[in-house]
Amino acid sequence: MNVEAPILALVADASVDLSPVTRRLWAEKIPHRVLVEQGQQYLYLASDEHLPLVQTWLQQWQDHQTLPEPEVSPSSSALWFWSALATPLTSALLLVWLGSFLWMSISNDWQQWLTQHESAWPHLRHDIAWYWHMGVWSLWRPTLLHFGALHLLMNAFWWWILARPIEQMDGAKTLLVLVFACGLFGNLVQWWYAGPLFGGASGVTLGLLGWIAVRQYRRIQSYQLPSLLLPLMVGWLLLTLLIDHALPGWSGSAHGAHIGGLLCGIGLAWLWPRKQPSNTFPNS
Repeated sequence: MNVEAPILALVADASVDLSPVTRRLWAEKIPHRVLVEQGQQYLYLASDEHLPLVQTWLQQWQDHQTLPEPEVSPSSSALWFWSALATPLTSALLLVWLGSFLWMSISNDWQQWLTQHESAWPHLRHDIAWYWHMGVWSLWRPTLLHFGALHLLMNAFWWWILARPIEQMDGAKTLLVLVFACGLFGNLVQWWYAGPLFGGASGVTLGLLGWIAVRQYRRIQSYQLPSLLLPLMVGWLLLTLLIDHALPGWSGSAHGAHIGGLLCGIGLAWLWPRKQPSNTFPNS
């Protein structure tokens, strides 16, 4: 079966904020994709069905006119529902974290995840063979644990903000690699730094932040997120690290997981091959 070629609707400099246009397109459920190549943003539509209408909106936007609101303004719950459907992996992993939190509230079985290798720290922290002995699952699974509602809500908030644009722009497979790699490397660093008594998805969310910041800086992809977000988060990490050094346990943060996850996301963003332009429109 022939696949319809994407329709190029707009070319703009990578520094131009296309969020007013993309918000309108998402509100109207018009499939589209923004790709960044060689310092330019390319707005593609899945088909030419909506091209005349989109061209009208683009002209209004370029003339600095406010884009018209949809004829029927959807409720916030409807918008959330459609957004969740557009990014199924983001939504599924959010439910996994919620399910894990509920499991922790009715069972104590999760505690063995933290204590299973407790006796090996710190005397085996420099033994590379020991990490191999622990295994990938044992190192990654603390990512599923959250020790309070606020802990879960904060990570869920940043996950929803960061994971959705990555899944939309780079695809579910890329997001899955980031979740696995940033969680694993962040937890490995945390185990080396402070031992096995930790949990949370902060290493993953900071890895996603590092990925987005580097790829926006290199003009590989535009995620329509503020460029100052990474410096602000790094500043917060350093502040809590300094305070915890002076007052141990003040923040309760897993600094090793945070720093390890962030560095992993940054490293993957630098090493990941640039996406080549395709003559087919990728699924959102």
